[in-house]
Amino acid sequence: MNDQWRAFAAMRCGRRFQQRNRARRERKAGLVRKTLVISLGVLIILAGIAMLVLPGPGILTMIIGAALIAEESVFAARLLDRADLWITRRVVAWKQRRAARRAES
Repeated sequence: MNDQWRAFAAMRCGRRFQQRNRARRERKAGLVRKTLVISLGVLIILAGIAMLVLPGPGILTMIIGAALIAEESVFAARLLDRADLWITRRVVAWKQRRAARRAES
């Protein structure tokens, strides 16, 4: 599991989920597996939505569910790649602003 995470984190930002989707499609899986993975992803997203009002890590849970769906769906993989790129850009900009403020002080 750690090796898979390191490989995923090492992939280029904005292409990670599509590359993982492509690799998943190369390992031919049956319709039953695909249906189960997507169903599990939807259930996890629904649990995450419930956790937004109940105690629990709702947003993190929804991201995990979306990542599961992205393994089987090109559309979801592209959507998550766009979100990944947007979030990465925002974090980099925030770090630059923070570093500039510290340099001024």
